[in-house]
Amino acid sequence: MESCRLAHRHGPEQADRPGGPRVKGRVLGFDFGHKRIGTASGNRATGTTAPLETVAATRQGPDWPRLVGLVHAWRADELVVGLPLHMDGSESHLSREARRFGDELASRTGLPVALVDERLSSSEADDVLTLGSPPGKSRHRRRLAHRDSIAAELIVRTYLADNPAPTCNR
Repeated sequence: MESCRLAHRHGPEQADRPGGPRVKGRVLGFDFGHKRIGTASGNRATGTTAPLETVAATRQGPDWPRLVGLVHAWRADELVVGLPLHMDGSESHLSREARRFGDELASRTGLPVALVDERLSSSEADDVLTLGSPPGKSRHRRRLAHRDSIAAELIVRTYLADNPAPTCNR
């Protein structure tokens, strides 16, 4: 008889590397924005997450070839997009755009996309960067370069914590 339970897993290990066969439970997260889209990876089996890169967006829209390329390179089987909500939980114009981004990402990759409440993720990313950066003029540049990918990592971390993988004992 098989006994299953839900387990929360957290660990300091780095998330899986790109390439290889598709791995069940490999998650890619996206922090959508008009100018930049942060990306991050996560692994359900280990509970680990890691920021990846920030992909530029233009007036014409996201860099779809780069984003779809990341999904394929990392062999993700789950995608997560941050949903920017107002503090009262209501949706904004950017929320609707993030939903459209998620719909288009699902269409282009053929993978399911989950939306995750990302309230305060960018603020938390700023806190992480401020704590890890020495003061100086270049702090602001470093923060902008990494803020979105760290926000995406926080989105993936939230998703994994709220949707843990079932573990089964035989």
